[in-house]
Amino acid sequence: MTGIHLSDRALRWVTSVDGQQIRHLRRQRGLAREELATLAGISPDTLARLEREPAARCRTRTLARLATALGEHPATMIAATPLDR
Repeated sequence: MTGIHLSDRALRWVTSVDGQQIRHLRRQRGLAREELATLAGISPDTLARLEREPAARCRTRTLARLATALGEHPATMIAATPLDR
């Protein structure tokens, strides 16, 4: 997402997630995208966006919700590529 510049304060609440890993974990558990979105309390559109991007920008709260719904530690879903500042 070039062109969007977040302040240092705002970046504390944002991370970068590995969309392929989220998709892999979801499929491994036999969940449809809509099912995981409901379990995590996020919209299916948000989940679709996260799964499409290799390093998608994501609120830490959303990451925590996905991790809980998948029974995983949040660190297993963080992308190796850091956020652009």
